[in-house]
Amino acid sequence: MRIGFIGAGRVGCTLGRYLEDHGANVAGYFSRTREHAEEAARFTDTLCYDTDIDLANDADVIFITVRDDAISDVFQKLNSSCPLEGKILCHTSGALTSAVFDGCGVYGYSIHPIYAVNDRFTAIENFQNAYITIEGHEKYRDDLLRLFQDAGLSAAVITAENKPKYHAAAVMASNMVCGIYGMATRLLTECGFQPEDAHRALSGLFLDNARGITEKGPVGQLTGPIERGDIRTVEKHMEVLSPEDRKTYLALAGEVLRLAVKKNGEDKAYEELSRYISGNEGEG
Repeated sequence: MRIGFIGAGRVGCTLGRYLEDHGANVAGYFSRTREHAEEAARFTDTLCYDTDIDLANDADVIFITVRDDAISDVFQKLNSSCPLEGKILCHTSGALTSAVFDGCGVYGYSIHPIYAVNDRFTAIENFQNAYITIEGHEKYRDDLLRLFQDAGLSAAVITAENKPKYHAAAVMASNMVCGIYGMATRLLTECGFQPEDAHRALSGLFLDNARGITEKGPVGQLTGPIERGDIRTVEKHMEVLSPEDRKTYLALAGEVLRLAVKKNGEDKAYEELSRYISGNEGEG
């Protein structure tokens, strides 16, 4: 299958380079910003197309790697300009399903990498750690699954109805972690740390904890006052946090408590913590 990309952003560049490096037949790129397409083509050693129609005529599989809110418009414009019937159309949105391609005689797929693609040209460095999920028409689903598996990536099929919850899970393990870390560094600056010192103080803890979670799972890695059933320390935390920070703390505390029960079983201290957390959920 000859693969073309409409959109030369972070995901398009990274995915195209990885597939090209692992033996796939990547045709090249089209972007409404010519410079971006040229950069992506150089990065992947593929072609830069003058129009999306030229790319579509040259490719069997077309990846539309643009913003979620632009996928439908890009597809509809292309579909009105050239014959696409029988071609494989893919997007890389975690939240949208393949339904965006329905009713146009194409085979549509949502192909999403569980991976933080944060740069066009450097995210490729650890892309072998990405986990690919595929949702879409059954005709070529297994072929696309093998495409990624043959490239050395873990890949699995999911259903359209599970896409929103699946994407929420990915966001929790990625973007939301950035938010939690940002909150932690902010709290340290409120204690008098300079921002760079706050980051330095927390980075080792964060990295060791992340490594432990990946090796042992969240239950095996769990430590801290909630795991110990130390409600007095939790109360002290709550006393010094702002109303908004207490909301975040309590929401996370409830999840940590569930892990603690899995690790250590039911405990009277956990019952007290559970009552305290549920009783303060309206804080702020």
